[in-house]
Amino acid sequence: MSVFGAVFARGSLEQRSSPDPGGALGVVARRLSKESVMESRVQRLRVGPYRLVQQLEPGRMAERWLALNEESESTHLAHRFRTGNGRFEQRKLIDGIEKLAPLSHPHILPIEKFTLGHDGSAWIVTPYTGNLEGLVTLANLREEKGGQMSPSETERALVQLLEAAEYAHASGFHHGPLIAEEIMVDRRGSLSVELYGLGRLLASPAPTPAVEVTRDEVRSIVEIGYWLLTGLSADEPRIRADRLMPRLDHRWDEWFNEGLDPMAGFMTAGDALAALPGMRREVELRPGTVRTVLGRFRRVLGAS
Repeated sequence: MSVFGAVFARGSLEQRSSPDPGGALGVVARRLSKESVMESRVQRLRVGPYRLVQQLEPGRMAERWLALNEESESTHLAHRFRTGNGRFEQRKLIDGIEKLAPLSHPHILPIEKFTLGHDGSAWIVTPYTGNLEGLVTLANLREEKGGQMSPSETERALVQLLEAAEYAHASGFHHGPLIAEEIMVDRRGSLSVELYGLGRLLASPAPTPAVEVTRDEVRSIVEIGYWLLTGLSADEPRIRADRLMPRLDHRWDEWFNEGLDPMAGFMTAGDALAALPGMRREVELRPGTVRTVLGRFRRVLGAS
């Protein structure tokens, strides 16, 4: 079902009392509801079948709320946009969501529902990817790991982000430069970009060649990779990663040098993906494996 096939009625945001459904709340919603200092006010807020349990750390574009669907007893993330009563802003938001609705990728957070409230606010509902403590972003995860991630962890994150970007670009969409605070991490460690492409559609930037937009977005992912691996910003003057991590595969610095080149950089997400150290190792090992097998056949045939 499309986003707009399940749109709530306008004005469905309302203030009313709602008793606790006697243990029907999800574990996450129950715990966060108890900890919330705004519990009495928040429990009266509703968006369609969703009860807003707690306000979370704000996102790049909108407020974030933990929402409980009391019909399915599932937890969700509700994004509140303060559009005011300007019809132009509301129409622009609706058009943007409608354009992005077809996007479907494991590493792009899907839009589940959309509605407008009486106060002019707009609500987008997406899956809740957090844990018992709340949302986890890539920035949170890096902090929990002491400010740096291992090469294997960094590469897994980069593969997921580059695959998402490659899919979106092939579908005709761009997000623009990514930041770690808008990349969600679920309980299995899978990443998903929050509200992919929406900010760019709402901003209506000046016409820019797609190749430049693509390159800037891919470069931002490379910057995130350097930041995850070294704990430092990728701004110049940049320290070689292998100087900070002496045993690091030299291919990492080759990848960073190419991806962060201000005059060039990777042309596409696919180019960056194929050049990752782990991907290059697979390509380099494959010919050797083939030669070994052929050598065995030659020896067998020669013996016969």
